[in-house]
Amino acid sequence: MKRVVAFLLLISLFSCKEVSFKEAQPVSRRPLVSVPKILRGKYLTYKENGELAKDTVIINSMGYRFGYFSPEERTKATNQYDDGVLSDSMVLKSYKGYYFLSLNQKPEWILRVIKLQKNGDLLYMAPEQPGVNINEYIKRLSTLMPVDSTRVNDKTIYQIDPSPQQLIDLIEEG
Repeated sequence: MKRVVAFLLLISLFSCKEVSFKEAQPVSRRPLVSVPKILRGKYLTYKENGELAKDTVIINSMGYRFGYFSPEERTKATNQYDDGVLSDSMVLKSYKGYYFLSLNQKPEWILRVIKLQKNGDLLYMAPEQPGVNINEYIKRLSTLMPVDSTRVNDKTIYQIDPSPQQLIDLIEEG
Protein backbone atom coordinates (compact mmCIF):
# COMPACT_ATOMS: atom_id res chain seq x y z
CA MET A 1 0.00 0.00 0.00
CA LYS A 2 1.30 3.43 -0.88
CA ARG A 3 1.27 6.20 1.65
CA VAL A 4 1.69 9.90 1.02
CA VAL A 5 4.50 12.14 2.12
CA ALA A 6 4.13 15.90 2.19
CA PHE A 7 7.48 16.08 0.53
CA LEU A 8 9.64 18.82 -0.93
CA LEU A 9 11.54 17.21 -3.77
CA LEU A 10 14.96 16.00 -2.70
CA ILE A 11 16.35 17.61 -5.82
CA SER A 12 15.48 20.99 -4.32
CA LEU A 13 17.23 20.23 -1.03
CA PHE A 14 20.17 22.42 -1.85
CA SER A 15 18.69 25.02 -4.17
CA CYS A 16 17.40 27.59 -1.69
CA LYS A 17 19.29 29.74 0.76
CA GLU A 18 18.52 28.51 4.24
CA VAL A 19 19.79 28.36 7.78
CA SER A 20 22.13 25.45 8.38
CA PHE A 21 23.98 23.85 11.29
CA LYS A 22 27.57 23.18 12.30
CA GLU A 23 26.75 19.59 13.36
CA ALA A 24 24.10 16.94 12.73
CA GLN A 25 21.00 17.72 14.81
CA PRO A 26 20.02 17.41 17.60
CA VAL A 27 23.60 17.49 18.80
CA SER A 28 23.08 15.49 22.01
CA ARG A 29 21.30 12.58 20.30
CA ARG A 30 23.03 9.52 18.85
CA PRO A 31 22.55 8.69 15.18
CA LEU A 32 20.22 5.80 14.37
CA VAL A 33 21.97 2.83 12.72
CA SER A 34 18.96 2.13 10.51
CA VAL A 35 15.68 3.74 9.52
CA PRO A 36 12.94 2.67 11.98
CA LYS A 37 10.46 0.15 10.54
CA ILE A 38 7.58 2.55 11.14
CA LEU A 39 9.02 4.96 8.52
CA ARG A 40 9.84 2.35 5.87
CA GLY A 41 7.61 2.00 2.84
CA LYS A 42 6.59 3.53 -0.47
CA TYR A 43 5.31 7.10 -0.47
CA LEU A 44 3.77 9.26 -3.15
CA THR A 45 4.74 12.92 -3.20
CA TYR A 46 2.85 16.17 -3.67
CA LYS A 47 3.46 18.64 -6.46
CA GLU A 48 4.26 22.27 -5.62
CA ASN A 49 0.61 23.17 -6.29
CA GLY A 50 -0.58 20.67 -3.66
CA GLU A 51 -1.80 17.99 -6.07
CA LEU A 52 -0.72 14.41 -5.57
CA ALA A 53 2.23 13.50 -7.80
CA LYS A 54 3.14 10.12 -9.25
CA ASP A 55 6.78 10.28 -8.14
CA THR A 56 7.62 7.73 -5.46
CA VAL A 57 9.92 7.80 -2.46
CA ILE A 58 10.94 4.38 -1.21
CA ILE A 59 12.33 4.37 2.32
CA ASN A 60 14.21 1.23 3.34
CA SER A 61 16.29 0.24 6.35
CA MET A 62 19.37 2.14 5.17
CA GLY A 63 17.97 5.24 3.44
CA TYR A 64 15.76 6.34 0.58
CA ARG A 65 15.36 6.19 -3.17
CA PHE A 66 13.36 8.77 -5.09
CA GLY A 67 11.93 7.48 -8.37
CA TYR A 68 10.67 9.81 -11.07
CA PHE A 69 7.39 8.80 -12.73
CA SER A 70 7.78 11.08 -15.74
CA PRO A 71 10.20 9.88 -18.44
CA GLU A 72 11.08 13.57 -19.00
CA GLU A 73 12.10 13.97 -15.35
CA ARG A 74 14.10 10.73 -15.45
CA THR A 75 15.93 12.03 -18.54
CA LYS A 76 16.77 15.36 -16.83
CA ALA A 77 18.12 13.60 -13.74
CA THR A 78 21.74 12.49 -13.77
CA ASN A 79 20.62 9.08 -12.47
CA GLN A 80 17.31 7.30 -12.78
CA TYR A 81 16.98 7.66 -9.03
CA ASP A 82 18.00 10.19 -6.44
CA ASP A 83 19.03 8.20 -3.40
CA GLY A 84 20.70 8.48 -0.05
CA VAL A 85 22.18 6.01 2.42
CA LEU A 86 22.73 6.52 6.13
CA SER A 87 26.41 7.32 6.59
CA ASP A 88 28.69 9.91 8.14
CA SER A 89 27.30 12.44 5.63
CA MET A 90 23.59 11.51 5.96
CA VAL A 91 22.59 11.13 9.59
CA LEU A 92 19.18 10.24 11.03
CA LYS A 93 18.35 10.97 14.66
CA SER A 94 15.16 10.80 16.70
CA TYR A 95 13.92 13.10 19.46
CA LYS A 96 10.47 13.72 20.95
CA GLY A 97 8.53 12.10 18.10
CA TYR A 98 10.48 13.79 15.31
CA TYR A 99 13.11 12.33 13.01
CA PHE A 100 15.98 14.61 12.06
CA LEU A 101 17.72 13.98 8.75
CA SER A 102 21.02 15.88 8.62
CA LEU A 103 22.90 16.09 5.32
CA ASN A 104 26.54 17.14 5.31
CA GLN A 105 27.12 19.77 2.62
CA LYS A 106 30.59 20.78 3.79
CA PRO A 107 31.07 23.12 5.55
CA GLU A 108 27.48 22.99 6.74
CA TRP A 109 24.78 20.52 7.74
CA ILE A 110 21.37 20.89 6.11
CA LEU A 111 18.44 19.71 8.22
CA ARG A 112 15.15 18.09 7.28
CA VAL A 113 12.59 17.07 9.87
CA ILE A 114 10.21 14.14 9.43
CA LYS A 115 7.07 13.60 11.48
CA LEU A 116 4.96 10.47 11.18
CA GLN A 117 1.28 11.40 10.96
CA LYS A 118 -1.51 9.36 12.59
CA ASN A 119 -2.76 8.21 9.16
CA GLY A 120 0.68 6.82 8.20
CA ASP A 121 1.69 9.75 5.99
CA LEU A 122 5.00 11.53 6.54
CA LEU A 123 5.31 15.25 7.00
CA TYR A 124 8.68 16.37 5.62
CA MET A 125 9.78 19.82 6.79
CA ALA A 126 12.58 22.17 5.78
CA PRO A 127 13.65 25.37 7.55
CA GLU A 128 13.20 27.67 4.58
CA GLN A 129 9.94 29.54 4.42
CA PRO A 130 8.53 30.12 0.92
CA GLY A 131 7.77 33.77 0.21
CA VAL A 132 9.80 35.01 3.19
CA ASN A 133 12.88 37.13 2.55
CA ILE A 134 15.99 35.42 3.96
CA ASN A 135 17.09 38.65 5.67
CA GLU A 136 13.72 38.98 7.44
CA TYR A 137 13.87 35.32 8.42
CA ILE A 138 17.40 35.71 9.85
CA LYS A 139 16.38 38.85 11.74
CA ARG A 140 13.39 37.07 13.31
CA LEU A 141 15.46 33.96 14.11
CA SER A 142 18.20 36.06 15.73
CA THR A 143 15.69 37.26 18.34
CA LEU A 144 15.47 33.63 19.50
CA MET A 145 19.13 32.55 19.30
CA PRO A 146 22.50 33.62 17.90
CA VAL A 147 22.85 33.30 14.13
CA ASP A 148 26.39 33.11 12.77
CA SER A 149 27.16 34.16 9.23
CA THR A 150 30.21 33.15 7.21
CA ARG A 151 31.30 33.76 3.62
CA VAL A 152 32.32 30.60 1.77
CA ASN A 153 33.03 30.60 -1.98
CA ASP A 154 31.19 33.90 -2.56
CA LYS A 155 28.15 32.63 -0.66
CA THR A 156 26.91 33.62 2.79
CA ILE A 157 26.13 30.73 5.11
CA TYR A 158 23.85 31.32 8.10
CA GLN A 159 24.22 28.82 10.94
CA ILE A 160 22.55 28.23 14.27
CA ASP A 161 23.44 25.92 17.15
CA PRO A 162 20.21 25.27 19.06
CA SER A 163 19.76 23.02 22.05
CA PRO A 164 17.50 20.02 21.40
CA GLN A 165 14.62 21.79 23.17
CA GLN A 166 15.18 25.00 21.16
CA LEU A 167 15.05 22.89 18.01
CA ILE A 168 11.70 21.37 19.08
CA ASP A 169 10.39 24.85 19.95
CA LEU A 170 11.39 26.14 16.48
CA ILE A 171 9.58 23.25 14.80
CA GLU A 172 6.44 23.62 16.87
CA GLU A 173 6.36 27.40 16.34
CA GLY A 174 6.51 26.83 12.57
